[in-house]
Amino acid sequence: MPADSLHCKLAAKELDRILSGGRIDKITMPEADEILLHIHAKGNHTLVLSANPSLPRVHLTKHAPKNNPLVAPAFLMHLRKHIGGAVIKSVACEHGERIFFFRLTARNELGYEVDKTLVCEILGKYANIILCDEADKISECIRRISPASSEKRPVLPGLQYTVPPKQDKADLFDAKSVRALLDAFSGGKLDSYLLGGGAGLAPATITAIVTQAIDTPYADALSPRQKETLTTAFANATQLCDVRPCLRKKDGKSDFWIFPYHADGEYVFFESLNAAMDEYYYVLDRDKRLQEKSHVPKTVVKNAVARIEKKLKLFLERKNEAADLERDKLYGELIIANIYRLKQGLRSFEAENYYEDPPQKVTVPLQENKSPQYNAQYYYKRYAKKKKTLSLIESQIEQAQNDLEYYRSIYDSFSYTDAEGLEEIVAELTDAGLLHAAQNKRKKEKPTVGGTLLFGGCTIRWGKTNYQNDRLTKEAGREDVWLHTQKIHGSHVVVSGTNITQEVLLRAASLAAYYSKARLGENVPVDYTLRKHVSKPKGSPPGKVIYTDYKTLYVTPKDERE
Repeated sequence: MPADSLHCKLAAKELDRILSGGRIDKITMPEADEILLHIHAKGNHTLVLSANPSLPRVHLTKHAPKNNPLVAPAFLMHLRKHIGGAVIKSVACEHGERIFFFRLTARNELGYEVDKTLVCEILGKYANIILCDEADKISECIRRISPASSEKRPVLPGLQYTVPPKQDKADLFDAKSVRALLDAFSGGKLDSYLLGGGAGLAPATITAIVTQAIDTPYADALSPRQKETLTTAFANATQLCDVRPCLRKKDGKSDFWIFPYHADGEYVFFESLNAAMDEYYYVLDRDKRLQEKSHVPKTVVKNAVARIEKKLKLFLERKNEAADLERDKLYGELIIANIYRLKQGLRSFEAENYYEDPPQKVTVPLQENKSPQYNAQYYYKRYAKKKKTLSLIESQIEQAQNDLEYYRSIYDSFSYTDAEGLEEIVAELTDAGLLHAAQNKRKKEKPTVGGTLLFGGCTIRWGKTNYQNDRLTKEAGREDVWLHTQKIHGSHVVVSGTNITQEVLLRAASLAAYYSKARLGENVPVDYTLRKHVSKPKGSPPGKVIYTDYKTLYVTPKDERE
């Protein structure tokens, strides 16, 4: 379900039950717009507070990111100073709004207990995380809003905190307001009508509640019984009395709901809404962050591919222009052979091509204002120039084709790499001179491999970047089985084990197909051979190998979770 006030109400209720009385042990900030509170409350819990405009949220998580900035941002230092070690008294949600209030008891510099309030507003592009003191004055916020940006509601340290102004709409959780809206309904699409006149719920939630209550969002008129049913259905007490948090998957898309409103779709149920949100947002946020971080390097590679394609096209054009060099040589020789009968002023002459059997007549063009000797030298010079061009252009074409294949392999790896793989792609592009070296980058203690799967008593490993592929292939044993999609950019896959069966090979091949450019295809050809038959040409780019003595399997791509 969309993150509306109904879901916030339940999420806050769960958080209050779990976290009340808990102590904030640690505060981290893995992203510029995201805070993690590590809380001890009858166990250890990690709370996500995100002000990401596209994915604002508040929920407990089991997938806390491990990365942290090398230098702590000012807002993080402020939180650590003022609420580090604070006790959570309660968690509440503003009625009809997507705003969470965490009431805290902290200690000031003198050791006295003081009240603090951590506010998380998940309001789309206006999302914010705000710390207030005991007088509800803003102490600091993750996103400052000046009066120039918002005259109605600036958010700056020192100002009194106020909730956003209410919309001039009916409260959809209030029975009288809902009944008044329904009494004024004159027919049509009921969910759109309620959305336009009411506040607090998202369009999808309104449609789901209406459809479940009266079977259809369309109506010409509402009977008294239907009005009563709808009024009861929209009440908070009704919605939150028998919740069944779940994830609904349909048509390749998923969303979380407090109750399975829809009859269709595939459902996965959870013990709490926080757990359902964590499962939903983990994949969504990971992919979105990865997409944002890969935008610049991906654009760099895309531009490099376009530049090399343009260069290659030019080389091929020059090669075609020089392909007729033998004709120029022939013209020069025919002029010399017939120079006794030529004179200046001729535009062309006919001669026999003595290289053919029987000789054929050839018309040789001439520059009429030049002497026969000059015309002969002209053709010989053209021949020499084209011959030199061809001797150089072949190596240039080969180099351009190798570069094009290399950069395309990097570009394809963006579709299946992870956060660690992206760091290696950036390092690879830096080594290739396409990106400038980043300052203050944390060095990895131990290089990683893209993925590992235990299957059939064997270990299947694969890379997700060219660097990982090189590392994986280099570290593999000589008798390990090595796999790669046939003539398609993709990962190197290595299978280790004493009993590598056909079933294991097929599983490894399906992974090789999935982590390749052909991941959406079927019957993808995957070559396999022993590692001892795989070699890396001297001076070749990362990820480039050659292999012999191979066989081919045809498989459908599958990831490690299937």
